[in-house]
Amino acid sequence: MTASIALIRHGQTDWNLAGRLQGQTDIPLNATGRQQAREVGRSLPAGDWDLVLASPLGRAQQTAELIAEEAGLATGRPVAGVMERFFGELEGRIPAELPEGAYEQLLESAESSHAVTARLTQALCALAEEYPGQRVLCVSHGGAMRRLRDALLGRRLPEPVANGEILPVSLPRLYELAGELGIEVPVATR
Repeated sequence: MTASIALIRHGQTDWNLAGRLQGQTDIPLNATGRQQAREVGRSLPAGDWDLVLASPLGRAQQTAELIAEEAGLATGRPVAGVMERFFGELEGRIPAELPEGAYEQLLESAESSHAVTARLTQALCALAEEYPGQRVLCVSHGGAMRRLRDALLGRRLPEPVANGEILPVSLPRLYELAGELGIEVPVATR
């Protein structure tokens, strides 16, 4: 039996509110973010999910714990592959406040979009293999989720991924994307 996987963006942080790029900087949830996580947990239909996993960053772990608590689900080990994009010298900065051309220049120190997409694709394929037949929610991050969403759709959407947004992942399309990226997926998983 095939697994079911959905990504959820962590709840709001003070840096989200300020428009500051967090990347892999470990910023905690604020009160709104904690409330968003609880609301996601309460909104999940009973019996639809088995497990909540998360990126190792604190904001994702806290979101997963609050969702699990509200929905009566188990939590599991951190999933490093679903961490946010590393933004290098841009972390902690507010892009709108940078001088013209500075964002593009500083972006050169960041993890590439391709690397982020490949990392998430590989991590989710591994989760499908590790949890066959289970329905897994995995708390991730806005930038990383947006790159994966757009790659799965084959086009870039202008909308960001909102805090608390749930992104169901089509496993057949994920395996296709893995093939496009040159990532091997065990035959038993597909």
